[in-house]
Amino acid sequence: MTFLELCNRVRQESGISGSGPITVVNQQAILAKVVGWVRQADLDIQRLQPDWSFLWRMGSANLQADVRQYSTLDLGLVNANRITRIFIDGQPLTELSWDVFRNRGFLTAADKQRPTVYTFRPDGVMQVFPVPDAAYTLDVEYSVLPVQMVDDTDVSAIPERFHDVIMHKALMYYASHEEDGSLLQVATMRYDNALAELASACLPRMSFSRGAFLNG
Repeated sequence: MTFLELCNRVRQESGISGSGPITVVNQQAILAKVVGWVRQADLDIQRLQPDWSFLWRMGSANLQADVRQYSTLDLGLVNANRITRIFIDGQPLTELSWDVFRNRGFLTAADKQRPTVYTFRPDGVMQVFPVPDAAYTLDVEYSVLPVQMVDDTDVSAIPERFHDVIMHKALMYYASHEEDGSLLQVATMRYDNALAELASACLPRMSFSRGAFLNG
């Protein structure tokens, strides 16, 4: 569903009298609130988990010779939120925590060759070690930041078959605004069920090693 279609569904399901909205732009009174609730519901759901599959991307980036530090902009990763895996020629680089990377002396080490490890500084800048001795192409798995719906025809990043989860969340906001306890209870129950279906389809499946069971 488009942004406008979701707003119309919420207006209908809420029982708000009248019709519309006919657009999400420049609405007034309760219809303006409906537009805001739908937009906020979509963003809140996208922000619930960093590992939603619909926010996953894979891209290419370049390391430069003698350059050890890179922002996501330096890497050309548009709207990147979190880098999860990095490969050079199919070989994964090992991610180290900031403390481990620093304590091992990698911050200022002058070794130059193909990088094998990386870290993220507290300010989000990525640093690699060893310092690249040449230009390298990275394959990067990363997640993107949620993007809010703005125009009538905008569509949420959430897969369309799960768009009811946005509607139910927006109805929860409406019910709280109206202090309608009955509607809030129903909308919350439906939202929880829809969210569980979304999570089942769009979050990584947990895996357990044989040893974890034996030692558990």
